[in-house]
Amino acid sequence: MEEDIVQYLLKDNVAVNTGPNAKEFFLDQAENEFNNGNLLSSVFYQVRALYQASEERYFQIEAKLKCEQGDNKPTLADKLCSEMNEWEKEDLKSNAFMQYVVKKLSNGKQANHNEKSKNTTCNFLQNIIEPLKGVQKIEEICQELPKEWTILQLCKGPRTETTYSVYPQIHELDASIYLTVLRHVRSAEYPTPICLRFSGPEQKELFRKYANIAKQFRQCINVDPKEYNTKESKKLYWDMLSELDQYIAQVLKELKNFFFPWSFLFTGQPYIRPSPEANALMTQQKKAFASVDDFCNEYRWAVQERVLLSLTAMNVDALSELEIHAICALLTSSVREKSNAAKLLLKLQNAPAGAEGNVEGDGNGATTGPSTHHYPVILIVDERLDHFFWEEINTQQEFCRVNSLQCLWRLHCLYGERMHRGYLPVNIVDGACLLNPDNNLPKTETRMRSFFEYWLPHWQRKVGQKPTQDELLKDFFKRSCYVYAGHGSGLQYINGKYIARQQMDCVVFLFGCDSSRLHSNGLYSELVGSHLYYHAAKCPTLVGTLMPGLDANMDGVATEILSRWITPKSSSVYAWQCIERSSWLKEGVIKPYKSDLPTVADTPPYQQGSLCAILARIHQRRYETRHYNTVPYVCRGLPVWNCDVQPLPD
Repeated sequence: MEEDIVQYLLKDNVAVNTGPNAKEFFLDQAENEFNNGNLLSSVFYQVRALYQASEERYFQIEAKLKCEQGDNKPTLADKLCSEMNEWEKEDLKSNAFMQYVVKKLSNGKQANHNEKSKNTTCNFLQNIIEPLKGVQKIEEICQELPKEWTILQLCKGPRTETTYSVYPQIHELDASIYLTVLRHVRSAEYPTPICLRFSGPEQKELFRKYANIAKQFRQCINVDPKEYNTKESKKLYWDMLSELDQYIAQVLKELKNFFFPWSFLFTGQPYIRPSPEANALMTQQKKAFASVDDFCNEYRWAVQERVLLSLTAMNVDALSELEIHAICALLTSSVREKSNAAKLLLKLQNAPAGAEGNVEGDGNGATTGPSTHHYPVILIVDERLDHFFWEEINTQQEFCRVNSLQCLWRLHCLYGERMHRGYLPVNIVDGACLLNPDNNLPKTETRMRSFFEYWLPHWQRKVGQKPTQDELLKDFFKRSCYVYAGHGSGLQYINGKYIARQQMDCVVFLFGCDSSRLHSNGLYSELVGSHLYYHAAKCPTLVGTLMPGLDANMDGVATEILSRWITPKSSSVYAWQCIERSSWLKEGVIKPYKSDLPTVADTPPYQQGSLCAILARIHQRRYETRHYNTVPYVCRGLPVWNCDVQPLPD
């Protein structure tokens, strides 16, 4: 009976219109298939489960708009008829050949219209009933995506009793976590997805802790200033935040340990700018893969084990001997094969290094030697796992999040022709900012206004005033960049459905509490968030937060990100890193922290083209040292590169 229901849900758009029940059916099926050893079938149902109704609705809106725009466009036949003189119009009535031409041209429009009408879904798995055929389609889709990407999917296992629960209960109750590697360094040879399941006695506490971090932070900061005006009460306030910071640090370690020994999978493909060291690295990697292939051929290892051993070999320098032996023990039950696999990896680890890895440069961000760069990792995150701080598993890595493979594929279809080396090139030459529209964050307004007046004075600004929907839609969203700094995500000023109808080629920054956190509209509903509306509007990339923040610290992080990624209007200003932080935070006064500092024009390059790389710096706590000030920031959508500040990799 259950199998019949699953088959029914796979047809047409039944599943996306059924809601959480359909998702639970797919997840149950995914778990059953995994338990029976059918890992690929499990992957199919997981990918299907993460595709939600909102995406289907938004895509249909887009298709409808396209059709309407197409209907209003004159066809070639219309154009020909409109340009005819009176004699030609009279002749057309008796000219059979010309009548035939006009008819064919008109039919061409109708055919195109019908084709557009059919194209109303981004669900490339629609009507695929056989799981293995679905996996083949998934492989085809992933092969179309940039070869530089590593794509990981994180899916929470079924928990049927929470389907009708409220949001906090859904998040707090534990289940297995499925990690699927959809694209990796050897996908051209071995495109089959690799699926691992993680569970254990510690998962119950892990889910409980992550579900309550944001709530605990709110309890710490939602205090009455009148009650905390003495020296003792202020000390108590900061002691509570210090305890929370230590608590978050411990929870981050627990998450990484939960994925032991596979946490290294959250690492992208290595890349070094063309140099002798880069050639040496590539040669070393090819030799490592050749050694892995020889080993796997000798012992007849399957594709999954071969790929996992290859990925281990690629990242072996970052692994401990304990991790290496643990990995080998999971790859094979043979004592001999386990021992020989460990020997192979340790031999590769002790081989002469092909390049200096992870050289970050001087304090200003200038590179001092050959540096190993890792291409972006795209995280496809289940809505019920989106509140986890996945970027903290590897803070050296660039990450982007999306909510489904279908969403990622749609964004790539829109921008794929422009993609280069795994990044979407953009030129941020103009922008608009909305600052403190509720007019009740005076210090934030002072700080952010002074930053934009100093760094980006040519941008459109609206400060301390609520915008109209027309202002946002017709002006702010039409720029190459939009920055919001205020309470929440800014959706209190514009309905999300109006955003979803737009055509935005705009990078968005939402600096507010919970600005990119998913939330529930009630029982029995999928989760919604601001980024879903913006992605529906073709916004390629959005930066937001997963939990509340302190306004001064958020303003500091905001300006750190923006100043490193966007070129100032004038090269005669001081680099933002040279500004005295305390005077700006307290009074909005911008001045250098000491005399005789060089201007931007004379400062060694410290800005970065990759927005994800700048977010990684935030997670490395180079600017803010407290975890509660750094873990909330996420980049959603496509990895973007501002060519205005740094040329793209060759």
